[in-house]
Amino acid sequence: MYSGLPRKRTVVFGGTLLIGGLVQMARKQQAEQWAEHCRQREEEDRRQRVMVITEFDAGDPDATMHALADEILTYRRALRLLAKAIGWADVGAPFALIAPGPLWHPRRTSEGDVVPPAA
Repeated sequence: MYSGLPRKRTVVFGGTLLIGGLVQMARKQQAEQWAEHCRQREEEDRRQRVMVITEFDAGDPDATMHALADEILTYRRALRLLAKAIGWADVGAPFALIAPGPLWHPRRTSEGDVVPPAA
C-alpha cells in the first residue's frame, strides 16, 4: 500500500550504513566541501592573476604591453614545438626534448638589456 510518503533508503557508503537523512547529510557535506574547494581555487586564480600583472607592470603601459606580447609569443612557440613532438610521437618517429644546459644564459636584446629567464 502506497502512503504517499517517500520510503527511507538504506545505503552502504564506505562500509558504513547510511539511512534516510544521513544520506542527505552526507550529500550536503560533500556539496559544502566542493563549494569550499571552488572558492579556494578561484582565490588562488585571482592571486596568480595579480602576480602576473605585477610581474609585467613596468610602470609604462607600452613597456608592459611589449613584455606581455613577448611572453605570449614565447608561449605560442612552446605550444607549436609541443604539437610537433606529439605529432612525431604519433607516427613513431624518434624525438628528444632537450633542456638548457648549465652554461645557458639569457640573450642580450639591446644595450645592457637582459631578458629574464622564464619561471
